[in-house]
Amino acid sequence: MNAHRAVSRTALALAAAVALLCAAGPAAAPAAAQATDTGSADFTRYAAIGDSLTAAFASGGLHEDVQRLSYPALIARQAGVSSFQQPLAGAPGIPPLLAIQGLGPGAPTIVPRSAQPGAPLNLNLPRPYDNMAVPGFDVHDVLVTRAGNQIVNLILRGLGTQLEQVAALQPTFVTVWIGNNDVLGAATSGLVIEGVTLSTVPQFDADFRNLITTLDQLVGADLAVATIPDVAALPFVTTIPPVVVDPVTREPILIGGQPIPLLGPDGPLALDDRVLLTASPLLAQGIGIPAQIGGTGNPLPDSAVLSAAEVATIRDRTAAFNAIIRDAAAGAGAALVPIDDIFEEIVAEGFPVGGGITYTTDFLTGGIFSYDGVHPSPFGYATVANAFIEAINATYGGSIPEVDLFPFVFGPEGSAGATIPDPTGLGSLAGAVFSERAGKDLLESLRVFQRPGRRRPAPGPDPSEPGGAPEAPIERSPRQEGRSPRGF
Repeated sequence: MNAHRAVSRTALALAAAVALLCAAGPAAAPAAAQATDTGSADFTRYAAIGDSLTAAFASGGLHEDVQRLSYPALIARQAGVSSFQQPLAGAPGIPPLLAIQGLGPGAPTIVPRSAQPGAPLNLNLPRPYDNMAVPGFDVHDVLVTRAGNQIVNLILRGLGTQLEQVAALQPTFVTVWIGNNDVLGAATSGLVIEGVTLSTVPQFDADFRNLITTLDQLVGADLAVATIPDVAALPFVTTIPPVVVDPVTREPILIGGQPIPLLGPDGPLALDDRVLLTASPLLAQGIGIPAQIGGTGNPLPDSAVLSAAEVATIRDRTAAFNAIIRDAAAGAGAALVPIDDIFEEIVAEGFPVGGGITYTTDFLTGGIFSYDGVHPSPFGYATVANAFIEAINATYGGSIPEVDLFPFVFGPEGSAGATIPDPTGLGSLAGAVFSERAGKDLLESLRVFQRPGRRRPAPGPDPSEPGGAPEAPIERSPRQEGRSPRGF
């Protein structure tokens, strides 16, 4: 399907969806007189498109305490929007948020707070939500997906695709931060599968430009668009070193002055390979640890490891997607939020908040990420809101005030489903075990386990039409093809 045809079909679908949704309920009511100068950006009706990062997913689930601090909700507050509706989830969250169990002797464990999820709090809102972000969605999902797992159905409610529902609100301003899951599934699953866990460049290009063109030309909204961060630098990927560590000191065990590599699916891991947080319960059982130093001698599975080559593939693909995002945003005259550059700087230098305090991307103790190692804490979401506000002000000539970070450092906002400081000051929380249930809930919520069943054709001639191209074959990583293992 070429780009022109894709936009045409989206336009027809949107026209039908808007008519249906407007008949079912009113669009968002115009906001009251704005308290701040938004410049030429019209926030009369503000909507947000995105994935788990826009939905304020944190510590493995959705919870109203964090959702009310989502970056779109913070932007709406700062821009003077009078009503901004979101699909709020009651305690203990959907799925239940993660918690740290046990701070005494031994490694603490990260587990779900409950066996039962909470309940939706405004499921019967008679119109689409203003924050329509759906955890686990990639760009293609925004255009075509109407149903799915519990979280997908909680947000979409059978009222149409994410884009159709946003269009039905007739928004005057839309923020777009989507595309993270076009690369994230490869990082969190440990499996780099072309067209399955990693979207193809042609598919992403067609889908993203379709989305931006629709919002810009058909919906007519002002836009702010964000790039994708380096998912290979998330704590979920970087926390566990590829070598055996002392469980007490958390320092590498040395033999002959050299660290002992963990055992991966291809043999001993290299120092630039990555071990995922989901490997922590396996390591606690001795899996991945050589038998001569007390382990089982059994290797970690492919799903718990990213090779250096796979990391490079993910990063190259992220760079390609960000080039598309930048070009599409420029073509629409949108405000560009360079999250990739901002995150790279935070990874390298941390985020100083004053008083000698610097937040970092360290797992559990850094303050920027929540207990799942993938999604920000409320502080992290507030910094994202400020990045959007800065870009919006610069592009549209406004003076929207940035979010005050003080309550997120010293006040109650910072503790909403977030991290806790290391009580010992010795980094003891760094050895926390990410339980199997915690990992399963997280990956299912992000639809990682569902993606291998989705085979999408690359953009081009429609396979259903005469002369159409067949579906592109799935390319697998060297480990999956059974190629010779890498040496250490």
